[in-house]
Amino acid sequence: MKRILVIDDDPPVARMIEVTLEMARVEHVLDYCSDGGQGRAKAAQGGYDLICLDFSMPFMDGFEALGEMKRNPKSAQIPVVVITGAQEPEVHQRVMELGAAAIVTKPFAPMRLGSILQQVLRGEQPEPPRGTSPGDGLRPLGT
Repeated sequence: MKRILVIDDDPPVARMIEVTLEMARVEHVLDYCSDGGQGRAKAAQGGYDLICLDFSMPFMDGFEALGEMKRNPKSAQIPVVVITGAQEPEVHQRVMELGAAAIVTKPFAPMRLGSILQQVLRGEQPEPPRGTSPGDGLRPLGT
C-alpha cells in the first residue's frame, strides 16, 4: 500500500489525483493538505512514498514548500510530482533545480498523470510528453 500526500488548495484537483490513482490501480492511502505549510509539516514526519504538490497556494507557495521538503532529511528522498498551471520555462527550470521527480502542467489527462505517478512510484524516469493534447504538458525532469 502506497502512502501519498497531496498538497493542493483546490479540493477537486486533489480528488482528481485520487481518482487517477484508483484508475491506475495504485493501492494507496491518501493524505491531503490545503497549503504548503501544512504539507511541509506532514512531509517532515516522513513515511510517504510520493508527494503531489501544487505550486500556487496560500501561506507557502510550492517553491518554498519543495525547497524545505528537500532540505529536511525525513522528506528529502520522497519523490515529488509538481502539478502546476505555470507554463514558463523558468518556472520548470527552478522546479528541476529544487529536485522534483516530474512536473505536470494543468490541465492534465488523468490516464497520462496515472502513468507518470506509476513510473515515479516505481523509481523510473517519466517519459517525455508526446503530441499537443491537454495533459501532454507533463515534463520529466533532467532531460
